[in-house]
Amino acid sequence: MTGEVLRTREEPAVVEGRVLEPADVVATAVLAVPGVAALHGGPLGGVATFLPGRRVAGVALREDGTSVHLVLETTADVRATAEAVHRAVEALGPAVAPPPVHVHVEDLAAPAPRA
Repeated sequence: MTGEVLRTREEPAVVEGRVLEPADVVATAVLAVPGVAALHGGPLGGVATFLPGRRVAGVALREDGTSVHLVLETTADVRATAEAVHRAVEALGPAVAPPPVHVHVEDLAAPAPRA
């Protein structure tokens, strides 16, 4: 899904015949930040945006703000990577990610092997 144009709720993005929900757009932007290993469902898996038939774990879009919960690579600078995620999500705009944006680092993981 790299290279596609991400749009707001008023003009949904369609990738490979599938409409991307705002939570998908946020997840894609977050996972594109270097040093992010994965999204994390938070304590007891309760951090998610629930959609018909599925959920986007690690991204909670609410009227009172956006929360993103992450797993970072052990080699990543935690503060710098969290700030980069914050900027990436804020850049999507309030129609996609309601402010304020909160970034939570839940865990660390070894970097994925490069192919």
